[in-house]
Amino acid sequence: MNPTGAALTGLARLTIDRVHHYRDTVRAYQVRVDGHQVGRVKDDKCETFEITPGVHEVRVRLLWLQSPTVELRVEAGDEVHLRTGPNGGIMQAWRIYLAPHTAMFLEPVNSQS
Repeated sequence: MNPTGAALTGLARLTIDRVHHYRDTVRAYQVRVDGHQVGRVKDDKCETFEITPGVHEVRVRLLWLQSPTVELRVEAGDEVHLRTGPNGGIMQAWRIYLAPHTAMFLEPVNSQS
């Protein structure tokens, strides 16, 4: 098996896939690892970031809205894939005011077909 580029550099790869949804279409989500912004992901786009081995807390954020935290434990060469998007449509608008920490979802992508 050939090592990935991330393995050669001693890093892991985190890929965030943002699903297309009419809500938040024109704004990019901030991708935060351990509280620090590492990049952004736009509507219907996929971005990959290199992260150090270890335990990390990942979340996405837009203004005061954010996803729940996903905890990852990664080793050098690991490739982790998460999917994100808004939690519901107009009927879930209450989240913006009453539960802004759940306004977006962030979940692991099952790599098995």
